[in-house]
Amino acid sequence: MSFDDRRRNVRSLLFFLLALLGTVVISVASSVAGTASDETVAGPRYVPTALDQALPPSPEARPGPRVALTFDDGPSPQLTPYILDVLAAKRVPATFFLQGDHSEQHPELVRRVHDEGHVVANHAWEHPWFPDLTPEEAEVEIQRTNEVLTEATGVRPTLFRYPFGQPSPGGDAALARLGMSNGVHWKWTSNKPGDFQCPGADALVDYVLTESVDQAMILLHDSGDTIGCPPAQLEYLPRAIDALRARGFTFGVVAPSPTPSAVNSGSRAAVVPR
Repeated sequence: MSFDDRRRNVRSLLFFLLALLGTVVISVASSVAGTASDETVAGPRYVPTALDQALPPSPEARPGPRVALTFDDGPSPQLTPYILDVLAAKRVPATFFLQGDHSEQHPELVRRVHDEGHVVANHAWEHPWFPDLTPEEAEVEIQRTNEVLTEATGVRPTLFRYPFGQPSPGGDAALARLGMSNGVHWKWTSNKPGDFQCPGADALVDYVLTESVDQAMILLHDSGDTIGCPPAQLEYLPRAIDALRARGFTFGVVAPSPTPSAVNSGSRAAVVPR
């Protein structure tokens, strides 16, 4: 082999190595960028305060009017972890009406909700308007969500909340066949804006306090339109919990009941200790 041939071979080898190095650099950069992108999806986290750390192990073990904080449409990595952080720090149980497609995407959050002592309930597969569904479609929405939630937690849900609070005969029939509640509603009798309307933390504290009476089920969200609200709005939750406790309230979870609730639009459900 001549000197020129050897030089050409060395040059080709160098070009190959440089190309290989460039591919590796691009691959690593893409991986880092993907990781950073994943991290930006996650929302803020809550840091317990001195007041939280001073709470007794079971702050709800006392008499007083009892309310249930209920969260719809989740789980989401943007909001659910913060909400769970707050509930853990404040020793507050809650009820999560989880959406099937979101639960399939984030089973680890479903498990965390369950493992931290909250009630996992069904909110249909993709938040449809039930009056427009056929009976068969309604049952699929409910049953498919049940399957995902049961697989994640090992517990079959017994509670169901209709998206938009809008029932249908087909949905009611499916719930009866599945042995589930026929739709858990909530208390919202004022004209105060809800969290999905992005009114800010002060307005939401006012909303929660206004709607809170004994046995009230307070409608809140950990996904959906609420994801687009300013992050500072989330400060409403620890503030509202502290304010309710200062007024003598305790916190419970939603459970099926044979008696219609006069407080929560006739729902056959009650707020019970956890």
